[in-house]
Amino acid sequence: MTTSIPSPRQARQALRWVIRCNAGRLPERQQRALQRWLQADPRHADAWRQQQAFWQGLDAAGPDVLAALPELTAEPALRPLQPRRRLPWLLASAAVLLLSVTVAPHAWLLVRSDVRSGNAPRTVQLQDGSTAILDAGSALALDFSAGQRRLQVLRGSAWFQVAHEARSFRVEAGGGEIRDIGTAFSVALQDAVVTTEVSQGEVEIRPGHAAAQRLQAGQARAFRDGRWLQPLQLTDVEAIAPWRRGEIVIDDLPAQQAIEHLARYRSAPVWVLRGQGAQVAVSGLFHLQQPDAAIAAVAQQAGLRSQRLPGGALLLW
Repeated sequence: MTTSIPSPRQARQALRWVIRCNAGRLPERQQRALQRWLQADPRHADAWRQQQAFWQGLDAAGPDVLAALPELTAEPALRPLQPRRRLPWLLASAAVLLLSVTVAPHAWLLVRSDVRSGNAPRTVQLQDGSTAILDAGSALALDFSAGQRRLQVLRGSAWFQVAHEARSFRVEAGGGEIRDIGTAFSVALQDAVVTTEVSQGEVEIRPGHAAAQRLQAGQARAFRDGRWLQPLQLTDVEAIAPWRRGEIVIDDLPAQQAIEHLARYRSAPVWVLRGQGAQVAVSGLFHLQQPDAAIAAVAQQAGLRSQRLPGGALLLW
């Protein structure tokens, strides 16, 4: 049976027509082309209505959203526009940008990584018998040779349950190294900050230039660019890497940062435009199986509005 739901391609076509119509009166030739397109498939009319609603919602977003659009759509090669024509161009450029699937910045991971996770945590049995549980959007490089077990966190977070044997088990991240001495620990790489938490046993952390330090179960420490960031922290071992249990804890984070964390657990992207609401501190315990509900709860705490875009993407402001 033929579905009545517009395809992503039809949604993009509809949005292009909506952009043209909102930029000014269509020439007669284009009006006829629009009518032919609308009549070619019943889904075209559905897509048209959906994109009209999206456009009206974006157009009514207010000055905070419009002020953020030039930053999102900056392109030096584009010629200057007259002020009265600038608004349709900004909205059109933003819509095209938001509809794009931006995989290029992460293409290098496909070459460097041996193990990757998508929009959900992934459990991997390593060849030495150890277990690695990757958080969503994480990537590891592996080097298991005769004399060593060396891993590198290229992106995201991973929790390791280490199988004991003669070869050392070392994890590199952010220019530093974590050497396993005990049994289980996590390593997270975010914005060049490396955080290690120990679930069981003991690890030795060497940030780079700073002196090495040993952590025991229930302890955590972070470093960046070879320097310790804070004193030794105590942590509940049951709360380490909560995404292993399908949970994520947000503790007094700016709404934009919290939503970026939650967005890793959905297939379509999320954009948060800068503004006062994006900096409101939020907290909560959320389930990874319902990322949209979690994002909606954070948005409500911060007083943010949201708009669903074609393909399932979200825009918040």
